[in-house]
Amino acid sequence: MINSIFEAILQILSDVSSRGQHGYDAVVLLALLVNYRKYESVNPYIVKLSIVDDEPTLDGMGMVVHQALTEYNRQYKDKEEENQGGFFSTLTTMVGNMFIADADEKLSVQTNEAILLALYEAVHLNRNFITVLAQSHPEIEIAASPTTPTPTTPTTPLGTTPPSLDNLMVEFIVTHMMKDFPMDLYLRCVQIIHKLLCYQKKCRIRLHYTWRELWSALINLLKFLLSNETSLLAKHNIFHLSLLVVNLFNMFITYGDTFLPTSNSYDELYYEIVRMHQVFDNLYCMVLRVSTNTGQWKEAASKVTHALINVRAIINHFNPKIESYAAVNHISQLSEEQVLEVVRSNYDTLTLKLQDGLDQFERYAEQPKEAAFFKELVRSISLNVRKNVSLNTLSQDVLLKEFSTIS
Repeated sequence: MINSIFEAILQILSDVSSRGQHGYDAVVLLALLVNYRKYESVNPYIVKLSIVDDEPTLDGMGMVVHQALTEYNRQYKDKEEENQGGFFSTLTTMVGNMFIADADEKLSVQTNEAILLALYEAVHLNRNFITVLAQSHPEIEIAASPTTPTPTTPTTPLGTTPPSLDNLMVEFIVTHMMKDFPMDLYLRCVQIIHKLLCYQKKCRIRLHYTWRELWSALINLLKFLLSNETSLLAKHNIFHLSLLVVNLFNMFITYGDTFLPTSNSYDELYYEIVRMHQVFDNLYCMVLRVSTNTGQWKEAASKVTHALINVRAIINHFNPKIESYAAVNHISQLSEEQVLEVVRSNYDTLTLKLQDGLDQFERYAEQPKEAAFFKELVRSISLNVRKNVSLNTLSQDVLLKEFSTIS
């Protein structure tokens, strides 16, 4: 680390010709150098990467990452016999395969861990990279944009539009309910959604987004947890995930008026809760049963019981009124608009409890929680690079001449 090659790597990335030849290897090398013994001593590459502000260099890095991930998607699509949902399914499955150990579930295309690590480090360390990536690579956002994009769609501190992240999270939720349940990824996914909602509440950003897709995905996740309670509890604390999901609904119930696009969206939230009341009823019965018995999950289940108080209040308030409306009007099955009419006309008699701390979250910190994961990931990448690099394909004379011109 005494003789830094950081500037040489940046020059490769900023030059179109050298980037085309050596850009991929330069990005992988930079990712490895940034992670070299970074938990044991001061790593100068971390500091240097964090202050890079040269737009052509950052743009070059973004292009290398984008091209590598695009190539991965192409290989994935070629290998897959059936199209399972496009870009988002591809990307979330790729990230998921880094964590899921069941070999039967893995793709036949090897996950590009090195590029994902490089992308993580660039985003994590350098705010300038986030801005350049969002502005210089609009093609990354095309597939992620809502069906009817609005010209005033804001960007988050992550440099990407909130709908694109919401779409990605929804895609992951609905496509990874499997026997070998990736609990860690689901926790991260729900926490990302929560942080986005907190940001929207804080900045009063009203997104024109199809929130029903998110609500439906979350309710289906609760159904999955309920249906697989016995097998999942043998490995995971499903009550913690259930609590996070229920509190997402509490965020919408308590603060939805600050970030949902219209009052109709708020009505639709209540409609979905009432329509799918059986899921919430079953969840309440399950956590009540566990919390009233002695066992390791008693406290965790009790937290979910308390979190459901407003959801249950909504269900218990509107269900009798919907049934009464149907009986008075001699209608066996109400339409969605008729249910919404009942909801709108009965808000004033609904009583909810204010829940504290819904808009608070734990800020991300790589160390110490994630240190073990990154150590293992870097070890895996290093072994893979050593195995696949072929010095015979490199013209050493040409490389030496090129590097000798770098100031």
